[in-house]
Amino acid sequence: MPQPVASKARVIKILNRIGAQGILTEVRVQLVDQPKMQFMRTVKGPVRLGDIVDFEDTELTWQSSSRSNSNFDDIC
Repeated sequence: MPQPVASKARVIKILNRIGAQGILTEVRVQLVDQPKMQFMRTVKGPVRLGDIVDFEDTELTWQSSSRSNSNFDDIC
């Protein structure tokens, strides 16, 4: 099982508040080491434009490995 890798990303756009009481903020981030890679993230706590957030990219690793190993086409 691969170990999660911590990455840093810069907040480039604040999209909206989500959750029952608006406790989470949905943001668009840009990787610091790969500026062309952008995606959406959910952040808990205060966040402003230009902030650097840390996250583990286990979701990206899991999604790419599950697509390559899935047998969904065989079932349907």
